[in-house]
Amino acid sequence: MLYLAKLKANMTELDGPIEKISVPNYTEGPWLSKRKGTYYLTYASMAQQGLFEHLSYATAPSPRGPWTYQGLLTGAVPNSFTIHAGVIDDFKGQSYLVYHNAALTLNGETGATSRRSVAMEYLYYDADGRMWPITQTEAGISKPPQPPKGKVPALADPGRSDPRVAVQQFAQGYPETWPGSPALASVTRPFEQTPEPIGFNRDGGASRLVQTFVPRADIPLGRLSLYAGDGHGTDATRSLRLSLRDVEAGTELLGAGEGLAIAYRPQGAGLLSFDFSAHPPVVLKSGRRYALTLQGQKDAVTINLRASRSDVYADGEATLDDRPLKDKESGRPADFAFALYAR
Repeated sequence: MLYLAKLKANMTELDGPIEKISVPNYTEGPWLSKRKGTYYLTYASMAQQGLFEHLSYATAPSPRGPWTYQGLLTGAVPNSFTIHAGVIDDFKGQSYLVYHNAALTLNGETGATSRRSVAMEYLYYDADGRMWPITQTEAGISKPPQPPKGKVPALADPGRSDPRVAVQQFAQGYPETWPGSPALASVTRPFEQTPEPIGFNRDGGASRLVQTFVPRADIPLGRLSLYAGDGHGTDATRSLRLSLRDVEAGTELLGAGEGLAIAYRPQGAGLLSFDFSAHPPVVLKSGRRYALTLQGQKDAVTINLRASRSDVYADGEATLDDRPLKDKESGRPADFAFALYAR
């Protein structure tokens, strides 16, 4: 998690509250820089998805945001799971990315995660202020700079969600509680109770992230909120489909029995909500068991749902495909964070 606080002029005391900053795929190692009136947050990313760290970045008009995710700056280094960034802007007309790998051998011992070596590459911006993706090289800045031409390619088009559902992204980062009054919720304090990010590449990979539940009263379905975020989002190769099944009857309740296609742009850890006002009415019956599912490509780094580290919801269970989701350290059953609202 990333925290932000303003310092007083003496640089030893806080001048205001400590704030949480939620940006997509954040892991650690933030570097804050400013160039031509725009703030850049460059940080180690992607470890939540079980990958070696990459470098991602976001931009904002002020240190407090709002932050716009700009995607990956460079990938993992080949010899260490960690990579951190430093940015030097416009030094004698040239900008640089400083990072670390573990490429050097010292006294006959090869580099490793605990002994890192510094590397540097030329860094370039396009006319819109976006950073050009960095290709890591052995030569680094020993060769003359070769500025790219044109503009940095835009992030992938996420596609379109089914018109029968309205998708609202990142309504609240790191949600302490669910907004409003849910008719049913797996947890009451999402941020505190469900810290573990789970994606389609967890535990050998899965194509379905599932949470079952049993209403204690009838619920005319109006809205669904998930505590979710991160990933590369949807595009032509990575899709998401939202499903809600009556387990006992074996019937799909959304999208005329086919579920609903969902378009998703990478967001920070926060609320991902679905409004069903335009969907034909669905009534969840008291005492019946239902399965809420996000379907995607196995091993794709599309999105992470947030899960607990213990069995926090007694009326259901979470599974990856048909395998029970369990906390890696304790081995205890886990649950995904979700809330249902009545129409």
